[in-house]
Amino acid sequence: MKMPAEEAAYQERAREAGRIFAALQEKSTCGAYDDSFLSLLVEYQALFPQSENFDIFYAQYALAHDSVTVALEAAERAYEKKKCHYEVWKLLIECYKRLGDKRRLLTIEGVASRIYRFPVDVPIEKAELTESLALLSLAMGLPNLAPYVLGRARFGADGIEAPPGVFLGEFLPSFQEPADGWRYWSGVLVDRGRLHAKAMLLEALKETTDFPLAEDDAFVFDIMRAREIRSPLAIGGADAADLDGAQADDVQEGLHDVIVPLAGTEARQEVVFRSASIAEGRATLGKWVTSFFRLSERTEISSASPVILGKPIRLGHSPHRKKLVLHILIDALCWPEMKRRDFEPMPNLMRFFSKGVIFNNHYSVAEYTFPSLATIETGVYAHSSQVFNPTCMAELSTRYITIAEQMAHLGYYCVSTMGDATGIYPQVTRGYDRLMIVHGDASLAYRGVEQTVQTMRAFSECDPFILLHLMDAHPGSIADFQLPLATQVQLPLAERLAGAAEGVASVNLPHVPIYAEGVLEHMRSIDRSLGELFAYIEANYSEDEYIVQVYSDHGVSVFSDDVDYIGENQTGAAWMLRGAGVPQTGIVDELTSALDIYPATAHLAGFDAPAHLDGNLPKALGGEEREFVISNSLFPGQTYKLAIRSKMHEFRLESREPLDEDGMTDLRQPKLQQLFLRGKDRHSVEDEGLRQKFLAMARAHTAAIDTRGEVWREKRALRPSWFSGDRNEGKT
Repeated sequence: MKMPAEEAAYQERAREAGRIFAALQEKSTCGAYDDSFLSLLVEYQALFPQSENFDIFYAQYALAHDSVTVALEAAERAYEKKKCHYEVWKLLIECYKRLGDKRRLLTIEGVASRIYRFPVDVPIEKAELTESLALLSLAMGLPNLAPYVLGRARFGADGIEAPPGVFLGEFLPSFQEPADGWRYWSGVLVDRGRLHAKAMLLEALKETTDFPLAEDDAFVFDIMRAREIRSPLAIGGADAADLDGAQADDVQEGLHDVIVPLAGTEARQEVVFRSASIAEGRATLGKWVTSFFRLSERTEISSASPVILGKPIRLGHSPHRKKLVLHILIDALCWPEMKRRDFEPMPNLMRFFSKGVIFNNHYSVAEYTFPSLATIETGVYAHSSQVFNPTCMAELSTRYITIAEQMAHLGYYCVSTMGDATGIYPQVTRGYDRLMIVHGDASLAYRGVEQTVQTMRAFSECDPFILLHLMDAHPGSIADFQLPLATQVQLPLAERLAGAAEGVASVNLPHVPIYAEGVLEHMRSIDRSLGELFAYIEANYSEDEYIVQVYSDHGVSVFSDDVDYIGENQTGAAWMLRGAGVPQTGIVDELTSALDIYPATAHLAGFDAPAHLDGNLPKALGGEEREFVISNSLFPGQTYKLAIRSKMHEFRLESREPLDEDGMTDLRQPKLQQLFLRGKDRHSVEDEGLRQKFLAMARAHTAAIDTRGEVWREKRALRPSWFSGDRNEGKT
């Protein structure tokens, strides 16, 4: 059969680019950076202008001619496109060495050491020792563990050692410091009870190597944007109008009082307040515990020891904002199973959103949380944001503005009342002033809802944007996680004992009754707690004062006979909205993607959606209906898997080789191409014209993933070490 013109053109361009790539790599190996090298490079760029390979070769050429600044610009362009790329790191390291940029050199060498065992060789000044070791700990760690690190770098008897550790009672390191000076500080949450007990216990535990490994869910970390204050500080009064960068006339109603979060750095630390009405007042702060104080006039705050000052919160409402914007992420809520059960497990959820929009044909872009959360918060695919590799530390580029950053710009107080740490180190959740973090999949609805209601009550005099991330429905191996009580008691012993394998990632859990029943019981538990939250909202806000969205980041495998990372059960997700600007249409069958949450939020909250978004405003919300949705598995060490779904059809593609650490693989001749008719009687169909149409979509989507066979020889030679061991590390 004759190859269609579009596919034939791709294959011809790939062959020609491969020939030029090989010639450029050969000349680079020989150090022949001459005019013919540049001529070849121009030819290559004409074929694939967006490829990072052009920037890599150009940086090599510039370095060979001692144009270090030009080389760095090219290398940094390549880094924006591929943040886990060996050749890019080598170039950045050489540029930073020549320019004497020790901080950036340390970060890139640290990351390269984690992935490729690249030697770290950066001279560290004594005055910068603490900061440098913290930065190295971050670079050599996993991006989804905050405030834990795989290895907390420190000097030992035999030089630098790095046992597992935690950042607690200190600022979290980051590759790029925030421009406004408000850095994330890590404390411990005490929402009630004894003020000093947790810090006393944690101070003893934080230096032990077993503490981070345990990921004890008894401790909720309180991460907030803060500064350290070492001398008396006057705040409030006339200063209140511009504490958060908002315009003074933005607040049209309510108070101009300021809420000041303070945390102690010493046990039972005394802090002194002085103002026109209070000659001298004193309060006791808990060590590493945040307490809040309301200031109605200019007030001086002082202490004998350093104090952690959280970013002040200005009270008052604005007609340009809603009094509440609430996003609820129900991790792993499998919407296909909800539909099969006629929504029985979650009646409160369905009742509340029946007065809004419930998208009944919604899909995640990825199969697990790390890339999915980034997709939701940025509105772009993981290969664009470069937040996809759970073993490679990288930060989201500042060119991508997160939802929370957009809401903060509008003047909302942005807070995550409960969640995991997936987005903190990679900057996916930047924009939040405060994040309450719990590990061990223990962000449970009954705790999160209570914390959310407390926050809504406490900050009812301003306009909060709240993210509540619930983990109840996320399955885990029963060798590691406790089952719901009803599941333990009601299942027969044979079913109770099935599926107990240790170390199995949630995406690989089998379809056995114990996991299915456990997830369903957790869904019911979530719904009971959400019923309380929805009742509070309906009792305290009018319909035009709030916007509530509920969505899931992916589904689960436990309702499927076979593990399928991009199947209906694993990528079929939830999305529903209610409140101001949301039509009351109930269930709609329009195709939607997790990418669409960002433009929908922009539309409802009133900020401009960036032009680079991959998302689409759904027709149900005033936009246009999308033709198809894409889900893909972009996990290094495994084959690349792609599903493109239209209303009627589903196209599957899978690579022959595994993905490299940089998220790329050769897609010239995929191992698998299949076309299916969707529905209950899903079956394969033979339609060559339609298959080629979907293949063209796949080619467009994977342009930044496809190596087209262009292999960097030195990088490929290291491949055995990349893919040794369990490549499900980080995938939950």
